[in-house]
Formats: sequence, structure tokens, C-alpha cells
Amino acid sequence: MNVRLDKNANSEKNYELRPKFNAKFTKEKVYGIIKSVLDEKMEYFQGEYDHQKALELNKRIVDDVKEQLGSGKLNINRYKIIVHCIIGQKEGQGLKMGSKCIWDSSSDSAITASWENDQTYAYCTAYGIYYY
Repeated sequence: MNVRLDKNANSEKNYELRPKFNAKFTKEKVYGIIKSVLDEKMEYFQGEYDHQKALELNKRIVDDVKEQLGSGKLNINRYKIIVHCIIGQKEGQGLKMGSKCIWDSSSDSAITASWENDQTYAYCTAYGIYYY
């Protein structure tokens, strides 16, 4: 058996236990993207609430936010991105939204943005979980 070793290659594994300071999933980086996607998509949701339209927009919002956050331009490549969106009709009801996560608070985070008009509300949350 012949094994060829490249003498220039580094044989040690490279493990990153923490994200670099400029590569963290932070509100400053992520909130603007979520808010701009919500504003862009929900501007078409004027007038009466339409359940079918809400379902379609929900999927588009989640897909667009995930695509923009995962594109690499924010330098958050080692993060698992999870996006959750709620679109609903305003009828005088209250809304409480909660989530439970087991994570490292020094590197993982969740950021929420909202949009509303007289008839409709939308909340979108992006979770960034760091890969160790």
C-alpha cells in the first residue's frame, strides 16, 4: 500500500470552539435583514386579511430570510439558521410567543422583528446556533 503525504499540508484538525468576534450572530447584523424582508413582503398585504395569502407570504418570508442570512455576506458561516414566522389577523386578541432553547449564550442568539397594519400582524424570529 502506497500512501502519499503532502509535506506542506497541516495534519492537525482545526476546531473552533467560539466564533470570532466579527463572526457572531448579532442583532446589529441580523435585525435589518429580517425587518427589510418583512417590510418588502408585507407591503402587498394591504386591506382585508386573506388566510391563503398569509400562508404563501409566510413561506416566502422564511425562505428569503434564510437565504439572505446564509448567503455568506454577514460572515456567520458556522451558524445553523432557523427562521420562524407568524402572520395573523388582528381581531382584538392578544398574542404571546415563547420559545425554549438549550444553547451557549455567548455565541447563540435569537432576533425578532415585527410588522403590522390595521388588519394584520407579522412576527419573524431568526435563531443562530453556532456549530462547534
